[in-house]
Amino acid sequence: MTALVLRSLGRVRILSASLAVVLAALQLSIIAAAASFVDGGSFERLAQVVPTFVMQVMGPALTSFRGMVLFAYVDPLIVMLLVQFAIYLATEPAGEVESNLVDLLLARPVPRHTIVSRTFLVMVIGTLLMSGAMQATTWAGLWWMAPRDVQWPAARTVLSLSAHMTLIAWCFGGAALAASGWARRRGAVVGAIGVIALAAYLVEFLQSIWTPARAIARFSPFHYYEATGILAGAGPQARNLTVLGLTALTALALAYWSYQRRDL
Repeated sequence: MTALVLRSLGRVRILSASLAVVLAALQLSIIAAAASFVDGGSFERLAQVVPTFVMQVMGPALTSFRGMVLFAYVDPLIVMLLVQFAIYLATEPAGEVESNLVDLLLARPVPRHTIVSRTFLVMVIGTLLMSGAMQATTWAGLWWMAPRDVQWPAARTVLSLSAHMTLIAWCFGGAALAASGWARRRGAVVGAIGVIALAAYLVEFLQSIWTPARAIARFSPFHYYEATGILAGAGPQARNLTVLGLTALTALALAYWSYQRRDL
């Protein structure tokens, strides 16, 4: 198992390192921008010019220093980047079928469930690397660039935001891993689950302004990431984390079942 995990991680090491550097650089840039807003006293003016629907989604992240330094954790593009990265990592079994590498793997006395466990561990390690890079850069950037006498975000808030976005990535990664149990083309799974992730986010976004969307929004993993509530120190965080965790575990169980039954 260890050899399989290390081999898979080695195949994506350049991509993983590149994304981690990009996220770290982005987080440093956001902290620098937040510090400049403090020096210029611009948070009040920003709250006046930002559209109302944006304030509803990201309000606390735009009205104070401690909120703005966490902007990347609630930015849909960053969250979706982590989700798509998890989907890509989780579709490795489909890629091995497509390249016929699965024949070499299973020519050895390797149980099929080992392939699923390996891919899940790779996805977990890869996504934790991304979220860990963001957290480490957050504290390093605050120590380096935060103005004196400003309030830093609470460690619990940063950890909660990171946990929510990581679990959402695991939900869609688990779905991609389950779909890989039937698929023979990696690109097909990446595209299908990636589009589903985008649709799930759009449904969650629309439910605040379009009543019909509220009926199905609760089926979206993004519905259980109440970023504004977390930033404000409120919201049912334990319940949401539980729902996301159980969803990811259910998808993983389906992945074991589908890969065990497939015809290779």
